[in-house]
Amino acid sequence: MLTYQNQNCDLTLAEGLQCYYDSFPKDKEIFFDTNQSGTLLRDHDCTHVIFGLDISLDQEAILDTWVLWGSRFKWSYILGYNRLPQIKELTKFLFKELGISGFFRLYWNVIAVKRKVIYRTFKMKKKWPFKVPEEYLNMKIVDLRDVHGIRILDKTEHNYSPLEWTGSINKQKFD
Repeated sequence: MLTYQNQNCDLTLAEGLQCYYDSFPKDKEIFFDTNQSGTLLRDHDCTHVIFGLDISLDQEAILDTWVLWGSRFKWSYILGYNRLPQIKELTKFLFKELGISGFFRLYWNVIAVKRKVIYRTFKMKKKWPFKVPEEYLNMKIVDLRDVHGIRILDKTEHNYSPLEWTGSINKQKFD
């Protein structure tokens, strides 16, 4: 389990973000192109941290629900993520490998977890700002979760079978 995946994580958001980046296997690319994306990639990565999710494809699918139901965003900003060249390339690769049926299988596999997430978002005090204010980076994750009323899923609530594909993350790294 990564440090930021503890509900009462004492790291700052910036430290949690570094923990998230450090969890990438050495052969996986971390996208940082701020010239093209500004803070968009960082803002997306902060959602992984604040909602306690790792870099796996399954948890990326779960994150979609946290973002759509539990975040405040402008559609034009969030849709810019899918227009980034590196995200377009990754999406093209995933569709080539998994196909439409693989994506249906992925989302079907985590549907019960997504329902839990939707339920949690209704209990939040206020929505998470997808475009992360700079001052949030220096605040503790536990405090940010408290301010927003975010209660992340604990490990036992991640009851799904990880999708196997060539880019699968070695789950033992997170245990």
